[in-house]
Amino acid sequence: MAKAAAPSARAPRGTRVLTQAFFSAAEEIPEGQRDAVVKAAFASIRDALKEARDKAKAAKDKAKAGRPARGRTAEPARATRSSAVKGRKARTSRRGRPSARAAAETSGEAAG
Repeated sequence: MAKAAAPSARAPRGTRVLTQAFFSAAEEIPEGQRDAVVKAAFASIRDALKEARDKAKAAKDKAKAGRPARGRTAEPARATRSSAVKGRKARTSRRGRPSARAAAETSGEAAG
């Protein structure tokens, strides 16, 4: 359904020229056929505008489908690797500052 514009709303630029051209062309048609021809012209104009909107929508949907989706995409979950495969000791899950005893042990191993 066409949206009814408020009476105070201004028509877009070029509307008056197009309207005058339409009515001047309608005046050249004989009086007996004028009503039918004008109705057919309106129907043709509506159909042409609808096709143009549909084409624009299809092009927009096609362009949207070609782009990757925004946001996070589903990635395959990474399998957790065992610590032996990673090359680490089994009990090194804590990553903060080493305790004083652990620091003394590692410095003793490095010196000896």
